[in-house]
Amino acid sequence: METEEELAGVFQALSDPLRLRFLELLPKEKIREPISVCDLAKRLGVSQPNASHHLKILRSAGLIRCHKQGGCSYYQVDSDQVRLAMRHMEARLETV
Repeated sequence: METEEELAGVFQALSDPLRLRFLELLPKEKIREPISVCDLAKRLGVSQPNASHHLKILRSAGLIRCHKQGGCSYYQVDSDQVRLAMRHMEARLETV
């Protein structure tokens, strides 16, 4: 996160309750297997296109990783990026 705009993008991505629920469900450790968009949509009771839209926003903000296997996309939280965003925000608050 080099700029205020990048940090703001992260927090904008986190500002939606459904996206926060996605982050709660996605595996955070590298040991656990990523979850498919279809499984996430089913667990949260949303359509697959709606789930894909929200996951794209989280991915664009750098908070999750995605890999494709076959015809399905699998997602996982990028814990390092989440921690980095929190550290950047904390540093900015310390200077206020």
